[in-house]
Amino acid sequence: MEKEKNNLKNIIILLIVIIVLLIGFSIFFIIEFNNERKEIRNLYDENNNIHFNNDSNENKNYISRESALNIALDDVKLSKSDIYDIDIEVDYKYNQTVYEVNFNYQNYEYEYFINASNGNIIKSFRERD
Repeated sequence: MEKEKNNLKNIIILLIVIIVLLIGFSIFFIIEFNNERKEIRNLYDENNNIHFNNDSNENKNYISRESALNIALDDVKLSKSDIYDIDIEVDYKYNQTVYEVNFNYQNYEYEYFINASNGNIIKSFRERD
């Protein structure tokens, strides 16, 4: 009987620890999500153009969307007339501001993450459409 009480007590303690951890992780992810949303919101002005980061009050001199597209096209050795379904968005990933460049060519979809400050390709993917 005493052993059963100890087992039940251990199970209850384990469940409490799991619940506390789940709550902690949930709070952490909510805070991180809100921080990322604020960072992205600060990247745009009223005309939906990228502008400097309000937190630092200095101009980041981001490359243009067109430049980001050209960097991706140079990488795959294509021209703008070769591709279709072009989508270019600004995002905050990999702890930096990036252009997410997506386009299709023949039966493939291409996705590029390009550093908005220096134009370096961070990651690229190609998958069959």
